[in-house]
Order: sequence, then C-alpha cells, then structure tokens
Amino acid sequence: MRWWNVAATVVVVMVVVQEVDASNILILAPIGTRSHKIFYMAIAEVLAARNHKVTFVTGYKSSKNTTNIREVFLPDGEMYRNVPNMFTSTQNELFIKLAMDMPKSCANALGSEAIQGIKEEHYDLVMLSVVMTECLYSLIHKLQVPYIHLHPMALTAINSDVAHSVHFSSMVPNVFLNLIYPLSFTERIYNAIYDATFNLFYHLVLFSMMEAECRQMKLCQEDTPLSQIRLNGTLFIINSVEALEIPIRPYTATVVHAGGIHCRPAQPLPQELEDWVAEAGDAGFIFFSLGSVVKASTMPEEYRRVLVEVFASLKQRVLWKWDEETMEDLPANVRLAKWIPQQDILGDPRLRLFITHGGLLSSQEATYHGVPLLGIPVFADQQYNVRQIRMEGWGRFVHWKDLTYDTLRQPILEILQDTKIREVVTRRQAVMKDQPMSPGQWMTYWVEYALRHGGAPHLRSPFATMPWYKMYNVDVWLLVLVVSTLAVILTFFILRAFLHAFICAFPRAVYTRLSTLTKYKKQ
Repeated sequence: MRWWNVAATVVVVMVVVQEVDASNILILAPIGTRSHKIFYMAIAEVLAARNHKVTFVTGYKSSKNTTNIREVFLPDGEMYRNVPNMFTSTQNELFIKLAMDMPKSCANALGSEAIQGIKEEHYDLVMLSVVMTECLYSLIHKLQVPYIHLHPMALTAINSDVAHSVHFSSMVPNVFLNLIYPLSFTERIYNAIYDATFNLFYHLVLFSMMEAECRQMKLCQEDTPLSQIRLNGTLFIINSVEALEIPIRPYTATVVHAGGIHCRPAQPLPQELEDWVAEAGDAGFIFFSLGSVVKASTMPEEYRRVLVEVFASLKQRVLWKWDEETMEDLPANVRLAKWIPQQDILGDPRLRLFITHGGLLSSQEATYHGVPLLGIPVFADQQYNVRQIRMEGWGRFVHWKDLTYDTLRQPILEILQDTKIREVVTRRQAVMKDQPMSPGQWMTYWVEYALRHGGAPHLRSPFATMPWYKMYNVDVWLLVLVVSTLAVILTFFILRAFLHAFICAFPRAVYTRLSTLTKYKKQ
C-alpha cells in the first residue's frame, strides 16, 4: 500500500474517533460576492455540525437559521455593488473600480459597530476571507488567537506568501489572462511579468492604501504593520479540487483543498417544476443561469434577442434564471424563474446541458453532477474557467461579443450530440468524488488540528519570509554564472598567452635550427 493511502486511512480514523472540544470560531467575510458566501457558509455548516460555535460576519443575509451559527450582517458588503455594467465594461475598468473602493470598503467594515463589538468577545480561532479584507488583520491582532485564511478560488500568486507555499508562473497561468497550460516560451514571459507586476501593485499600492486608510480612521495599531500580521496565519483553505487541477501543483502542508465542499446530492424538484420538466419528454431540458452576481436583465438587448431566438429553435425545454417576472417575447418552450434550486436541477437525469457564465462554483457543481457546459463568460476568472473547460473536453464556450444565432446554436447542438463530451464529464465526476474523505471532513480535520496545536506554527514554511531570489536560488545561480564566466575568461587569456608565446617562440626555434644546419653543412 502506498504511503499516502496509509496516511489517508490514519486521518480518516482520527477524524472519526478523536473527540474535539467545541470551540468558538469567528469567520470574517464582510466583503465579497454571494458565491463567496456559499463557499464560506458550507465551511461554517460543516464546523457547526461538529458542535463548534461559529460567528459568521457577512454582507449577505441568510433565509434560514442554522444551529451553532450566528450570522452578523454588515450592509454594503456586496463587492460589485458600485461597478459599471458587467456586460459592457472591460476587465480593466472593473478591476480599477474595485481597487479604488477596496481601502474604504474594508475600513468601513472594520469600523462598523458589529465588528468593533466582536473585539470584546472570546474566540479560539479566526477564519479570514482574503478578498478585500486586509485591514481586518488589526482585529486579529487584537484578539490574539490563531487564524486561518479562506480563499474562494485556487491559490494565486499574490496569496502564495500568506499560504506559506510557492507559486510557479512558469506553469500556472494567471486566471486573468487568456492562457492555458502548457505555456509556450513567450507565454511564460508574459505570465511571469504579469504575476510580478500584479504582486508589486498589490503589495506596494493597494495594501499600502488600505493600511493608510485604516490608520487615518484610527482603526489599526501603530506598533505592528499589517504586512507583518498577515504572515502569521496557519492554514490557507482554498476552493479547489486538487485532483482536477491542471497542472498538478506542489503545495506545502498549510494549503488545504476544500473545493466542492458545497456540493450535495440532488433532492426532488418542487412539484410545479417537476411537472414542467416531465413534460419535456425524451428530449430533456437545458438550464441557463448567469449565477448570483451578474444581473441577467442588464444584458444588451441584442444579446437577449439572440438567446430568445436560439432557445425557440430547440426541441428541448429551457429553464432560464431571470431576475424579472416576465419577458415579452418569451418562447413557449422557455420557463423563467428568479430563483432555482441549482444543484437539484443539475442532478436531474433529464438535464442535457448547462449554459453558464463559467463561475467556479457552477463549474464544480456541474462536475459533481456530471453535466456538460456551454460557457458564456462575463468577467473575472470566468474567461479562464471556460477556456479550461473546452481544453479538458467537457464543454464549449462563446464570447458575448461573438454571440449570434449560429455561434450559439452550433455549440449547443454539438454538445447535445457528442457522446465523447458526456464521457469526459463522467470521468471528471468520478475523479472528483474518488477521494479518501469528503472535502468537509478533510477541511474539518485540519481546522481542528490547528485548534489542537495552538495554530500549528510548526507547519509554516519559510517560503512566506524568504526573498524571491533566495527561494529560487537566483543568488546561487548568479554566483555560479559569474564564477563560470570568470573561469572561462581566465582560461581564454591563459590559453591565448600560451599560444602567443608559442607562436613567438616557434619562428626563433626554426631560425636557430636552420642556422645550425646551414653552419654544419658549410663545415
């Protein structure tokens, strides 16, 4: 049996039999998107089920109460509330707007009455979202307890230091670039420069702006820089399925994969929706949703007309998540709904295709339930996600700017008719579910491990504090290059000197020899 199988078995046994005292855990995620909250809430629910008391600071109200979870609601926590129309804005416009809002948004959250009240409460562990929340390190410093980072995506270059891990720009494409592994030489140059530039901008500009705003509002301590506190975390929990990452990456023990923690088996559909789906017959139905962030009704009219025209031409029924009650020219085979039980829909065997914006959670849910995708990305990492889906062979994508009747209808028909696409997604589904334990169990083990060991500082890698040139041995190889170059140069000059001496000495020797022979003959 391989060593990792043995380790997994030991971990499973420890999770099952080891008793852990209930702890007070604080989850700080006041700024983000609704999809971020889905990931964080899944973590909170798993911990609450283990009898831990969880206080969850969030910008979104829940429609239900969960045992052992106390939600602290902060208004204005919607990360994209002030950005321009996502369908018509460029990626740079959205990023600049977010960057300018970030320092003030974080300081306002930190200064809120709800978070200031938390300072007086007792917690055993803090879990901090890394999205626009850097000023909250001052709160963690005040509480003086171990803390864990939460990231709603895979590990990125700007977070590798707080994860105590290493990021390789040589093989991991930045999600904001149109690059797919493996990278060519030119792409590696572009990717490395982009990562380095983004890192410098984040640390030297955004982080400094956030700390300055925090100090100006007298919310951050003067004695300890936030940049120092941020490196003292223990675990870094990411929303990624390790076995499905392309390429597979090296990680330190502090990086914990919890991708798919929110996924669950499908439940029966509400009766009215069940009746509508049943009437679709053997043709089945298609599900179309742009997620929880994008407001579908803000799309340009020309896009909406193309969607309506294509959906009307299909023999399948189409379930369309739309944020308004009606649509004037709605085809007879299309049903609108403001809210849809997405995982119950994705797990329905009559579903033939999921048309999506390409969000990470939706992609994971589609894999978990074995559904092929057609991506129409809007912003952020969605472009990268749908390109990856096409490369892996379990879906297709089309850009909004290229959206026409033919460019949309053709990939829909292709996915519906191509059995190989269904085979690929079925294989991915099997890989995602074939793990020694569920993402919730895995995450819980490591969180409780951190609780048992005072934050587990022994797991921290020196990567967090090592300068990049030491981490990659740049100084060593530079010395080797310099010494080798000097050795080559020195050898060259020595050989040239010998050669020069030889060339100069050879004519004299020949002349002397000839003179001797001539004199001998004369005698």
